[in-house]
Amino acid sequence: MKASWFGKALLNLLFPLRGCPLCGSREAAGLCSRCRCFVAAAAAEPFCPICGRFFRGPGTGVCRECASREWPFVFCRAALPYEGALRKAVHRLKFGGRRAAVDYIGDLLAGVWEREPQYRQGEILVPVPLSPERLGERGFNQAALLAAALGEKCGVRYLPVLAKDAGAPPQAQLGRSARHVNVTGVFSVVDRRAISGKTVVVVDDVLTTGSTMAAVASALLEGGARQVFGLVLGAGRTFPRNAR
Repeated sequence: MKASWFGKALLNLLFPLRGCPLCGSREAAGLCSRCRCFVAAAAAEPFCPICGRFFRGPGTGVCRECASREWPFVFCRAALPYEGALRKAVHRLKFGGRRAAVDYIGDLLAGVWEREPQYRQGEILVPVPLSPERLGERGFNQAALLAAALGEKCGVRYLPVLAKDAGAPPQAQLGRSARHVNVTGVFSVVDRRAISGKTVVVVDDVLTTGSTMAAVASALLEGGARQVFGLVLGAGRTFPRNAR
């Protein structure tokens, strides 16, 4: 599902982009010098090849957590570490309604898509859904905006085939162990025929503990998907199993 030209024009009219799309600096049009350095440095950072989280310091192989557990998704990748300017950009998007940077953020996700050959298998992009309560409060789902932007750039269908039960508190308010319990069983597939036998790429804004991505992937597999990949804008940091 591609965003129409009219919808994009209206979005840009209502929420015009002024300054740097990440930090909001008015230094110049496009990325400011500091954010350009941030994006360039992130491209060279080591990360876990399974969960996609960036390493705290040098290391090789998978992270400590992925070495000791199995995820329902094949792998996940992130465009940038979830810190600094990206954290500010995500907060402005989610809580301030500043959606003008979505097109640029879609470029970041598309760059990750192009660098990872396995994404070529992806047949459907599925955003992580919000609960009806949260969607009503915010007025939009940031993951759906990202998935739509990515789908338009990569030519892959975007289908919101998941629902989230009401009542679960936001993940950001919880600790690591509570996050896993909080999302267990809260996602469900509303259109099984759309994903049956398909390779699905789940799109979200942030991956920290991986609990949400795991819960969504489990729901998709139970709903008939063949395999699930993840793609997020930002990922937290973790420790490499083989630290140097």
